[in-house]
Amino acid sequence: MSSYNENNETVIRNEERHSSGGTVTKVAVAVALVAALGGWWYQSNQVSSVRQEMAQSQQKFEQLQSQMQTSATVAKAQVDETLAKMNDEVAKARQEALANSQRAAKQQAGRVMTTLTAKNEELTKQLEDYKQATEQKSTQVDEALNGIKGDVGTVRTDVDSTKTDLSQTKEDLKRMTGDMGVMSGLIATNSTELGELRKLGEKDYFEFTLPRNGQPQKVGEIRLALKKTDVKRNKFTMNVLADDKTVEKKDKNVNEPVQFYTSGARTPYEVVVNEIRKDQVIGYLAVPKVKTMAKR
Repeated sequence: MSSYNENNETVIRNEERHSSGGTVTKVAVAVALVAALGGWWYQSNQVSSVRQEMAQSQQKFEQLQSQMQTSATVAKAQVDETLAKMNDEVAKARQEALANSQRAAKQQAGRVMTTLTAKNEELTKQLEDYKQATEQKSTQVDEALNGIKGDVGTVRTDVDSTKTDLSQTKEDLKRMTGDMGVMSGLIATNSTELGELRKLGEKDYFEFTLPRNGQPQKVGEIRLALKKTDVKRNKFTMNVLADDKTVEKKDKNVNEPVQFYTSGARTPYEVVVNEIRKDQVIGYLAVPKVKTMAKR
């Protein structure tokens, strides 16, 4: 009987052990299942979150792409509009430039035409004036020729009369011997006779009015200094300065040829005083045309 009870107790303990081991296993399986379900749920949530984020990103990308396309379309429209405006402005500018150029060319052509017209009128007037002047000159020449023809006889008469007067004047001119004993030829006693001597052209004549101050005065190529006058006796005294030499001509008479030589002269110079006053004398200097001594 005790043996049976022992066996019974052993069986019961084994069964209890087996029952305890099965419970542990079930618990372990349940824990693993719960862990697996938790992992699956976590992963599912993660995937869903990722999918949601991807959907949002896709949506944002599509929105951004749409905005970019819209912006590109707007920008292209603005560029096209700007280009169209620029083309219009360029075309307008070309038309205005062409119009201005044509207008300027027309204005310039008008000015040139006006200038040419005025110049043509001026030349036409000058031609008419020249023609009238030529006709007038021709008439004057004809009248002058007729007058000359009529005056030829008168001129001849005047020439003959002049020759007669000149011959008479030559006769009136005096021939005297100078203070150096040289025949002076013709001398003049007044301005009229001096004019006749100039016409003969034999000598050069220099008139002078010489004051009595003792200071040399240039007359022609020489200098004269009046030192003394004697109105009552018609005499004078003067110094002649030529070739760095001074020669005194003392107590000379009115209309007397006062002669002196200069360097290289073959005929003497002559000083003739026609009028003697208290403080001055009036006369002329006669200089020969040929001054150089003849070579031997």
